[in-house]
Amino acid sequence: MEKIKVILIKTVKWITNKRNMLFLVACLLIHAAYADVFHRIGIQFLTALNIFSCCFYFFYLVIKRDTSERSMLATYFEILFFSVMSELALGPDYGFFLYIIGMSATVFYLLPSYVNKRFLYQFVGIALVLILEGMILLLGIRFDGVRSVAEAHRPAIFLANIGVTASIVLAAAFFYSKEIETVWGSLNYNVNHDTLTKLYNRRFLEDEIRNIPEELRKEFVICMVDIDFFKRVNDTYGHDAGDVVLATVASCLKEAAGEDNLAVRWGGEEFIIYFQGMKRDQAYPVIEELRKKIEGMVIETEGQRIHVTITGGIAEGRPESNYEKVIKSADEKLYIGKQQGRNRVII
Repeated sequence: MEKIKVILIKTVKWITNKRNMLFLVACLLIHAAYADVFHRIGIQFLTALNIFSCCFYFFYLVIKRDTSERSMLATYFEILFFSVMSELALGPDYGFFLYIIGMSATVFYLLPSYVNKRFLYQFVGIALVLILEGMILLLGIRFDGVRSVAEAHRPAIFLANIGVTASIVLAAAFFYSKEIETVWGSLNYNVNHDTLTKLYNRRFLEDEIRNIPEELRKEFVICMVDIDFFKRVNDTYGHDAGDVVLATVASCLKEAAGEDNLAVRWGGEEFIIYFQGMKRDQAYPVIEELRKKIEGMVIETEGQRIHVTITGGIAEGRPESNYEKVIKSADEKLYIGKQQGRNRVII
């Protein structure tokens, strides 16, 4: 099941990235099919119109190789032109006006950077449908010769146009919604995580603790960790090397926290591990092991070999405890560890 989900996510991402090209290919195939249909029926005007449209898409796909939003805008107006000409030739009973309505919805997916102009294009499309149908119905514009030839195929063409338009609109809506989900997911991640270390940030930890229902609150442990003499790392090796050190230490903290606890970048070179449902005697071996691991590490970046150590302070809270006071207590113990020479964990 998980494998299928991964394949689906990758497929959606690929289609989203290739949406313009796939849309152009779909339009080319639809016009090629209609060129063949109208040639078989014997309507040369509509055959030529669809061949012209095929050349239009062939030009963008093969010759110009342009699948940018500019090509999508050109496609929008090509579809309007094609729909108008087909509607004038056959009338409203064949459903070619549906392409104009469908594109008025799909334009939101195909032209994301045009923002307010998309409403203008929608207005143009909807106004065109009203004007076109008004001309045909109220003014009685008719091409009886063409319609008589196509009459036997009217139900099939109308259903085909409904199917194609509905498929395009539904596909655009589906992938547009998936894209919105991805954007919101990315925004939510960035709000709750530190960009450099990928750990949870201070805001997330505070919200997480505050929002625990009272009946589910348990004892907890806050461990405040600081990288010793981190300013010296920046001054000696540069800020890029300092970022590598932060990211490496953060990765160790995340591993130490495991799945059940939270590793947080509190600020600067300070981190917190929030242990849920634990006592400090249980948390101490974890942090001590973390301290030893970092002490024995060599962080290599741009030909430099950097050694760092950490100092930690551990404080325990009860279910009713104010988490801010527990964090302050952990910070005070961290300060004691620094006074005692650093590279140690204080309970």
